[in-house]
Amino acid sequence: MGLKPGDKLKGLAYTQHGGTVFWDKAGVSGRIDPANDPLSSFAAWTRQYEGKEPQELPENLRKVFKDTASTNRTPEQVTLLRNHFLTKVCLSTKPTFDPLNSAVAEIKKKRNDYNEAVPQTFIFRDLEKPRESFVMKRGAYDKPGEKVTRNVPAVFPPLANTNNPTRLDLAEWLLNPQNPLTARVAVNRFWQQFYGTGLVKTSDDFGSQGQPPSHPELLDWLAATFRESGWDVKGLVKLLVTSSTYRQASRIAPALLARDPENRLYARGPRFRLDAEQIRDNALFVGGLMDLSVGGKGVKTYQPPNIWEPVGFVGSNTREYKQDVGNALYRRSVYVFFKRTAPPPFMTTFDAPNREQFCTRRERSNTPLQALQLMNDVQHFEAARALAARMLEEGGRTAKERLIFAYKAVLSRSPSSRELSILTSTLDQHLVRYAADPESAKKSIAFGDSKPPEKLNPSELAAYTLTANLVLNLDETLNRN
Repeated sequence: MGLKPGDKLKGLAYTQHGGTVFWDKAGVSGRIDPANDPLSSFAAWTRQYEGKEPQELPENLRKVFKDTASTNRTPEQVTLLRNHFLTKVCLSTKPTFDPLNSAVAEIKKKRNDYNEAVPQTFIFRDLEKPRESFVMKRGAYDKPGEKVTRNVPAVFPPLANTNNPTRLDLAEWLLNPQNPLTARVAVNRFWQQFYGTGLVKTSDDFGSQGQPPSHPELLDWLAATFRESGWDVKGLVKLLVTSSTYRQASRIAPALLARDPENRLYARGPRFRLDAEQIRDNALFVGGLMDLSVGGKGVKTYQPPNIWEPVGFVGSNTREYKQDVGNALYRRSVYVFFKRTAPPPFMTTFDAPNREQFCTRRERSNTPLQALQLMNDVQHFEAARALAARMLEEGGRTAKERLIFAYKAVLSRSPSSRELSILTSTLDQHLVRYAADPESAKKSIAFGDSKPPEKLNPSELAAYTLTANLVLNLDETLNRN
């Protein structure tokens, strides 16, 4: 740091007069030659640190002073030291650089804050010299046998580069027009997602041990179309969901059920329960709660207490579960944080895989726990309350208009006269109940992190919340029909 007149340094007082520097102590005055002043002379500044490791200097400068004598320093090292002296030490030049140093420090702080906010993960990088691989005799790690190289099974078309192939060579081989398997597997997975079962039922096995495709010509045509479109996923999805096959009703006659119970002939539309993520996202979306922002780290939503703790390692960053707050609770389910040994209960209840192993096709179960969770889960009931608030604020002035609004928002259709009659009767019962018990009404709409609109009557909102929860639990809401 530079000195000013009046500053103290090791019992000496610094004064300046007419450009000459004086040091006074105990009434003794003497002039210091600028060539010996560490604040004025680069040589004097470096001389005081020779062979030392001054902690007040940056690490790269400390290393120069400690490891390299002044007579052996490279031009780059001398330049490094001189730049530091002129910008951070010298009395005559430092004031010029101070504003610039402050600006640089502020920019570096912003950069570091940004980098720390970005989640990081490990990535693979090829070794400069590939490691040799061997067939281990009887699987023993210490008994290498025949030497092997990177390649694809001989039954498939060969790689274009057979001399030390890389991952790029493998990627190009996967997408090569001479390799139809990649496109066939991909379109089969999309078909499975929208129809419940793939054209090849064993979506994880296209080999001789798997089942043959139900419609081989269709599978090949879809694969060729997908590849020729430039692997356009959105185009493929649009093609599937706008097809007459997909848009069929799922109603089934007894004779057709007896002939084709698994719908492998696709004589009717598919019908199956939605996946766990779709059920949660649908409820949040129709309630107007969903945060559609893209990217970012995983979020920790509602879940029962003490789920992570019994399986967490001491010192682990996932030892204890700390629920997020605000918009993070309402992000899409693709961003929900998964701890493999203790996945989110709402996901596993609806058959979401725990990610401890790959999963090409989810099983679909039907248990009482699912119904209990849909009626009582905090997130689902909060979404029902948010939908009820929309019914009251956007649905119209009458109960009939609001109930029709809910059906259109959730099911994209109006209720039948019988459905409307049941809903109206149910709503009337809840209105009478909560009008007589306002405290229970306030408690029933207090679940979740979001707050109900203050302008709405708590008793009325509670009655509409239970009615909205009924709509969110309809078979047609939870199943693709």
